[in-house]
Parts: sequence; C-alpha cells; structure tokens
Amino acid sequence: MRSSRLVVLSLAAIGAVGLTPSVGAAQSATQGFADSWYWGAYGGYTSFGTAFGTENVHTNAPTIGADWMLTRTKFALNIFADQSYFSTSSSIGSPTGAAPLAVNINDMRRLGFALMIFTPEYRAFKPYVGVGYSFNFINSAALRTCSGCNTFPTQAAADSNNKAIVNARSMGKAFGNVGLMYVYKRFAPFAQFTVMPTQGKSDWYLNGTGFTTIWALGLRYNLGTSIEKW
Repeated sequence: MRSSRLVVLSLAAIGAVGLTPSVGAAQSATQGFADSWYWGAYGGYTSFGTAFGTENVHTNAPTIGADWMLTRTKFALNIFADQSYFSTSSSIGSPTGAAPLAVNINDMRRLGFALMIFTPEYRAFKPYVGVGYSFNFINSAALRTCSGCNTFPTQAAADSNNKAIVNARSMGKAFGNVGLMYVYKRFAPFAQFTVMPTQGKSDWYLNGTGFTTIWALGLRYNLGTSIEKW
C-alpha cells in the first residue's frame, strides 16, 4: 500500500516537472507587465491624401516617434509624440474668394494620447485596440507659385488669406488603432496600425479622399512598477 502511494506520488512529481517549463515560461514571459511604466520608440510611415485643385495627391511619409505607456491588467494609457517627413502640395478654402489656396506643405508632428484595451492574450502575445486624440501640426506651409492662382485684389485680402494658411497648419483629430505586443521579461516589441479620419476638410491640409493611416513597428521597455510599495 505504501509502495503504491510512493508510485503515485512519483508519477505526480514527474508530471509536475514535465508541465512546469511550459507553464512557467508563459508566466515568466508576461510577469510584471501590469502596473508598470513602459518607454518605447518606433518607426514606420504615414499615408495620407491632399486635395490640390481637382487632383488628390497621395503621400507616404517616413515616420519616427516615441511613446510612454502606463499599464494595468486589462488597460493602459499611452502618450506619444512622432514626426512624419514629407514635402507635398495641398489646398484650403480661401476666406476672400471662390478659388482655393494652393499651398506647399512640409512635415508633420503629432502629440497625443490613447486608451489601450487588451483583448484575450495568447501566451506572451497581447493584442489590443485603442481610441485616442492627437494634436497634429504641419511644420511649414507657404503659398504655391503658380500661374493664375493665389492672387489677391487688396492687401487686406492677402492678410486674411495668409492668416488662413497659418491657422490650417494645426488640427486636433480623434483616431482608432489596433496593435499586437509580444511581452518577454522587460521587453515588448509591437506592431500598430492607426486610422484617423481626414477626408474632405477645407480648413486643414490633410484633406484628400480616404483616411490618414499610420503603420508603426517599435520596441517598448519596462522601467519598473508604477505602484509604490509600502
């Protein structure tokens, strides 16, 4: 009877040892993820359209950025800043005339935040969806030199249109995104896709057909817990 019990205990111990690596690996991979500060960097590209006369100009702009993520078990707050590099043409409505203003624009900075909601994970993979808001700034905008366009009858009209050109450089926009992180110890490489509605805006330069989309690949690093322990 005693020997039978020893056999059962031995088999149970062997089974536990056999299961420990797979279970332990899954747990150790995401251990310490919740209630943590993550800092990250990413690169990718921003794709958008601009309206220029009767044309829709499509631009793919290389993009780099950095972000900060404060995690909970199922949620996270993400704050980010990035810049896209491009040189293209656009147009906005004129406050003094029927013809739109033809403008050359360069580069864009984005500052924003998002609420990330983690969906059911698989091992160390953490899918998520997010909703957020960003402040978008075109770095420079200047009237395009072209025949028969951007002419103003008075200095007051010129001043009014120049003010419109400056005001159209910035715009706040809501957006949504989806992403996937792979969490291993303190490291979390990720891929993310963002969609921002920008179609047909006459008072902002990213105003072509369709949406502005942003693809990003990056790496986040866990700098430690965000909960102070007593």
